[in-house]
Amino acid sequence: MVNFGGISIVNYAVFTTANGVSVLVCLLAAILVLRLKLYKKLIYRLALYQVLSALAWASVETMQVVHINYNESPYIYGHICTTFGFLVVYTQWMKLLFTMWVTFHLFCFAAFHENLKKLEVMYVVTSLLVPAVVAIIPLATHSYGLNLSSEVCYMYANTSVAFIERLALWDGPAMLLL
Repeated sequence: MVNFGGISIVNYAVFTTANGVSVLVCLLAAILVLRLKLYKKLIYRLALYQVLSALAWASVETMQVVHINYNESPYIYGHICTTFGFLVVYTQWMKLLFTMWVTFHLFCFAAFHENLKKLEVMYVVTSLLVPAVVAIIPLATHSYGLNLSSEVCYMYANTSVAFIERLALWDGPAMLLL
């Protein structure tokens, strides 16, 4: 079996295919919302924001499969890995916050019969700025890169321990209690 820095070709294919399908589904959903002019209602606009954030996340995840060889040029590939780390964190948080706001809005509408149209700007601004702050903090402290960037970058940087095994061995939350 062919191996790319600790990742089998099958895992590569599954990872790329799954994220590629996600990109296509998100594009189709966004086109349908725009084509059917569903964006005139707030809940559909919120769903469109959520789909666009999922599209951004899936696109970044799809681009992550680029082969990175740190031994060849660590300066260039270090910056690529840092960029992917920033983009992955930013898009994951953006997707999470848009999902949270859609859930919050639907709950308020269903439970209290409140239509919170006036909060749409706050939904969008917080979903774009909070992830930027969360993703910039590790960028400013140079914490992205060989070991704290995206999963694929980490696997190429250190093939002796897989990313999942590294997470299983990490007991960060328990260390906070000590």
